[in-house]
Amino acid sequence: MSPNRQVSSTILLPRKILRRTLPTRNTEPFSTVINEANAGEIASWIDKKENTYSLTNNPYEFKLLLRGTRDGFTKDSFWKLCDKETQLVVVMKVKGTDEILGGYNPIGWD
Repeated sequence: MSPNRQVSSTILLPRKILRRTLPTRNTEPFSTVINEANAGEIASWIDKKENTYSLTNNPYEFKLLLRGTRDGFTKDSFWKLCDKETQLVVVMKVKGTDEILGGYNPIGWD
């Protein structure tokens, strides 16, 4: 406590304050059938919300598990890639039209 005495302890640098930020989402398109706006609408249907989620406040991250042109259009490819997956959204486009069909399974396929 004496002001003229030299400090003998190690003085640490000030700590950096880390700001928590959300991780960036993958920006490449996850689907050729639906876009981010469609995903927000589907998410609001799942949560039974009257207002559609916007591109920035969608609480879900959509991840492509199966693409027919890449993985095949067979039931075996579906079961291999989607079996036991929960909260699964299935969308498909009817060939030769703009019609999109789909469904949601919250408990998973078995």
